Amino acid sequence: MTLLLVFVLLTGGLTALFLGVSIVAQGYLYQEAASRLPVRAAVGGLLLGGFITLWAALDKSNPGRYDTFFNFAPYSTAEFTEFEAVRWPAVAGALRTDASGKTVEEVVKFKRAPGGTQFLREGTGEPFIMNGSDNSGSFMTGAIRLKGPEDPAPVRYNALVKETAGGKSKSYTPERRFNEENGSRYVEAVQMGTLFVPSNKTVVLALLLNFLLLVLWMVVTWPVLRYSLAHALGLTAVGTLVTMLVLMPLLFRFNRAAPKPAPAPAPAATSAPVVPGGTKIAS
Repeated sequence: MTLLLVFVLLTGGLTALFLGVSIVAQGYLYQEAASRLPVRAAVGGLLLGGFITLWAALDKSNPGRYDTFFNFAPYSTAEFTEFEAVRWPAVAGALRTDASGKTVEEVVKFKRAPGGTQFLREGTGEPFIMNGSDNSGSFMTGAIRLKGPEDPAPVRYNALVKETAGGKSKSYTPERRFNEENGSRYVEAVQMGTLFVPSNKTVVLALLLNFLLLVLWMVVTWPVLRYSLAHALGLTAVGTLVTMLVLMPLLFRFNRAAPKPAPAPAPAATSAPVVPGGTKIAS
């Protein structure tokens, strides 16, 4: 019903706008308005009103994925409610290694708190943190493993880290995220619970919608309302920009569901000391 109301208001408003502006503008520019102008204005209002309503409906089902050229996100998202944290334990500030020199890994399972946004450690209820100390000792989260909607088995996502001091210490990069091993998906450390899936299909469809808006404005102003080509180009540029920058953001915000509450801040991680020649656990 909301989208139907949007369609009626848009079609009626655009029809009135096209009719009123064209009577004045065409009378001034061409001495007389185009023939059957009320019908032409109604056709223009129906074309643009219908297209904008369909775009709003698509955004309602996929918030932000097919936004305007200035705001669309080139990815889709999927939610997950549990994951395994692959931790690198540390002793006296140095990451533990095995006999072959590889960093020791320990797996800890986390689940989303019922009705909340935090992830809690299975068995202890401790909130997830990237690095620091807990009852099991000092650690740094080197990766997470989770199962996406279409994954037959859990997939590993490695934390973005950088080595310093000649490879003797590690710290997280400013991006603070986990990248899929041998893939393009990723998880933002500040938005645990959301899997980001880069999508060429999303990019193509978003750009197509923006291009169709431009084309429809050109169709309405030139062959439908009968402005000259030069005037139609100018009106198309103005109409497209106003639609993208003002009208569509208002419609998207009105139609989208209320955003999820922001996650509660995780407890501050404790700093692990650095031993000479050892590896630093950095936040």
